[in-house]
Parts: sequence; structure tokens; C-alpha cells
Amino acid sequence: MIPTTVSSLGADGTGSPAAAVEARGWPFRTRLGPISLPPHRVRLWAVAVAVIGLVPIDTAYVNGGGDFQAFWAAGATVGTADLVDGARHAAWQTAHGVAVDYWRYPPGVAYAFVPVAHLPMWIGFVVQTILMLALVGVAGLLLARIFELSPSVTVLLAFAWAPASASIDIGQNAPLALVLALWVIDALRRDRDLEVGLAAGLLMYKPTLGVFLLGLLLLRCRWRALGVASCVCAGWYLLSVAASAGDWLWPVAWWTGMQPWLAPDFIHNADKAISLPGLLARLPGVPLWLPVGCGAAVILVALRGLARAPIVEAGCAACLLTMAAGPRVWGYEAGLMLPILAWSIAGGLSEPWRTRLIFLVIPLGLLWLVSLFTVVSGVALVVAAATAMWLWRWRPLGPNPLVAAAD
Repeated sequence: MIPTTVSSLGADGTGSPAAAVEARGWPFRTRLGPISLPPHRVRLWAVAVAVIGLVPIDTAYVNGGGDFQAFWAAGATVGTADLVDGARHAAWQTAHGVAVDYWRYPPGVAYAFVPVAHLPMWIGFVVQTILMLALVGVAGLLLARIFELSPSVTVLLAFAWAPASASIDIGQNAPLALVLALWVIDALRRDRDLEVGLAAGLLMYKPTLGVFLLGLLLLRCRWRALGVASCVCAGWYLLSVAASAGDWLWPVAWWTGMQPWLAPDFIHNADKAISLPGLLARLPGVPLWLPVGCGAAVILVALRGLARAPIVEAGCAACLLTMAAGPRVWGYEAGLMLPILAWSIAGGLSEPWRTRLIFLVIPLGLLWLVSLFTVVSGVALVVAAATAMWLWRWRPLGPNPLVAAAD
């Protein structure tokens, strides 16, 4: 049975789901059947889950910073022809004892890593780790502001949801994308188009994570926000011209140079795939049109909800769809599940399902640690289930959940 949503969301779509939370300080039940769940015990469990999720950070440190080596090399070569040219970049990495990897971000993003590129690799990794951990905390505070929940709940949620800090363990930077996405949602809530466009444009530093929120702005006709985002994207282009040593046609060279790396990268990271297109693409002999078509079908079914839901819910759903229908999304980027989880806690799910499902989902986030052994990431199952539940809520030809709630 699909859990029902709470009945206190306003029919006009402007009400905060937090109004439905029975206990504003603690949004969960303190008992489920014979199981006692006092807040202090739940917090202790959440801290334990958060600590376990961060344990692998020592492996990245021992291995020279894991994926951080690619960012360090990009910061050291930005502004030269050694960044975008795949052969020259690989030669530079080999000469400096860095793992060979192609730079997959827009070239201008490499400027963000210039400061750490002047540091020894291990110090740069420590600096980034501290910054990313701080951003997870910022994400928790933004969740508290958006959903009117206690920061003691949302900050703990942010750290306990292991995928939010997973990228830190391997030298990646997904917490930055999470904070930018939450900034978009918060600015939409406050109807601040300038901030919406700025945050959405900055999120395009990783286009696979930013394009769905831009699509939401287009669907909801947020033209001023789209205009600002377009200006920021133009800034990324100009910055990338400088980053690629003045090459105005850098997108051609960048995309062409990336092609030989994409297939091996997907094979190497296949167990980390969490989106429907990514999971389907793993199957042998699957034609390209099938994963693409299935991802498009998910988006098509979601259009009703994205167009009609309260703007905060729609923003959270756009982040969820980024995970579910994106072409290339890994488990360590599933921090973008946090908005829909917080929405559920703040009243998107009614009790007792809110406590049951959240307490089930959070520990499942730890399964990203063993995806190499489970073959299919446990996070992919969470993403699929959450997407199915939200799509059912806004299914085509189904009742309007907001009108039903008002009745």
C-alpha cells in the first residue's frame, strides 16, 4: 500500500508541510509497536550511522586522495592547453605521479581548485574534506529553514544519510551540488528569482545534476530566474575559454576528448549507478534508445506533479528525478535525495509511515559502501522506491493530492 500524504497541505499549494507535523521539535513517533524510539536513542543511532558512513575516508587518504587527484591536476593545469587536450593532460598527470583521468567538468570549474593545487596532494585532500563536511552541515541548516524543522533534526539527517557524505570519502564534491540545489529550493520558496537563477546557474558546474532544476524553472515559467541562470551559464562558458588557453571552441574539444573515457568509466563505476537509465545501460546488448526512452518516460509521467505541486515539493521532486532519470548518476551523488526525505519528514508522509519509512531508508544509505559486492547499489533501490511513490502521488488522471487534502 502506498503511504498517504498528510491532509494539512493547503489546497492553493502554498502551505508548508511542516504544519502537519505532530511534534514540531521531534517529527517522529517515539514508539512503533513493541519498539521504543525515544529521541535520544534515535539520535545516538543516527550518529553511529554517520560515523560508519565516513569510515572509508581513510582509504582515499591512503590512496593519494582518490578522485581528488583529478581535481588537483585540473587546478594545476587550468589556463593551459594541458587541461582540455586529453593526451597532454594524461602526459602531465603521468609526469607528476597523478592517476591519469580526463577532466569531465566544464574547464572553468578547474579554477576553483587552483588554491589546493599549490598545496601538497594530501594537504589539499584534507582541506577539501573539511570544506565538504562543513557543506553537509550547511545543507542540514538549509533543510531546517526550508521545512521549518529543528536544526537538531535536519543536521543529524544530513550526516546520517550516508550518500550525502559519501563523495567526501573518495575525494569528490557532491555536497556543494546539494547546497546549491537547496539554495534553489529555498529561493523558490521565498520567490527570489535572482537567487534562484544564480544558484541554478552555479549548479551547472556539473550539468548532469543541474539540468533538471533548470527544466523545472522552464516548466513553471520562471523566466527571470532562467534569464539569470542563462547569464551564469554564459559566464561558465567565458571562464572555460580562459581555462582552455583561449579556445573559443572548447566544447568541441572537451566533448570529443571525453568520449574515449566515458565507456570505461561507466564499466568501472557500474555498481555505483542509481538511475534507471544507468541501471538499464548495464545490461548486455541493451540498445541506447531503451535507457534514454525509459528516463524520458519517467520525466513525462512526472510532469503533472512538477507543474502542479507546491514549489518546494516540486523542487524536491526535481532533485529526486535527477537521481532517478539522469543519464549518469552515481551513489555518492545521492545526497540530492535529502530534499525529498526532509519533505517527507516535514509532513509529506503521514504517520505511521513517516517514521517507518525514514527509519528504514536512512540505514539503507550505508549500502553504498558495499555496492561492489551487491552488484546493484542499495541506494538505487531507495531512489526507485521514492520515485515510484512520488509519481503515484501525482499520477496522470489521478486525483489532485492538494484538493483531496483540503477536502
